[in-house]
Amino acid sequence: MKLFRNLRHKLLHEGRFSRYMLYAIGEILLVMIGILLAFQVDKWNDKRLNRIEELKYYNNLKGDLEQQRYVINGQLEHNGLYLDIFKYALEVSTKGDRTQQDTLIATVPGLFEYSDFDQNGNIYETLVNSGDIKLLENTGIIKGIRRIEWRYQYMNRMENIHWDVILDHVSGWAATNFNFTGQQPISSETLYSYEFQNILVLLQRVMEEKDVIYRAAIEEIDLLIKEVEEEIKKGN
Repeated sequence: MKLFRNLRHKLLHEGRFSRYMLYAIGEILLVMIGILLAFQVDKWNDKRLNRIEELKYYNNLKGDLEQQRYVINGQLEHNGLYLDIFKYALEVSTKGDRTQQDTLIATVPGLFEYSDFDQNGNIYETLVNSGDIKLLENTGIIKGIRRIEWRYQYMNRMENIHWDVILDHVSGWAATNFNFTGQQPISSETLYSYEFQNILVLLQRVMEEKDVIYRAAIEEIDLLIKEVEEEIKKGN
């Protein structure tokens, strides 16, 4: 800087004003270039730090999704097990097969079985409220999160409907027609009644829809995990 100052003084002292102006303009341009470079370095550094945070979020998201997939798989298996039991019980009851009465008796306690993922909280809403959404440059991942949220909402709605069926239909019928202490129906004919069959049909329909949404959610999770893994791979 001392060298530049001495040069300015020399040019002014010698009366070489035009050269002085060229020098001054050059000095201004040099300062501006320095400022722009500093801004660019800061911008690059901010982008690098944001990318680090973005990748950290992707790693956390992947872990959460894998855990949720594990839980949903468990609920899918639980729901599928009792769905098969109820289908078979309905077949036995509608055929009036008295040789399978013990099977129907064993089915009754299972009417209260209930798969419940119960995903509380909203991943996308949390992402927005925390400000982390600004870090995510991959819009495909953001859309994938929203699709999964929709699946979870639908899933929770079907689980609530299932619980309402148990409360409104299964509980009243069982309290009137089944002795749980002795594990016996009040009357064997009640296991072949249309009331019992209607309950099985109602449960079957709800549980079949739950099966569909569980599988759809798992598929969405697998797709999103794959996209997240690709982002993590690009960042390493």
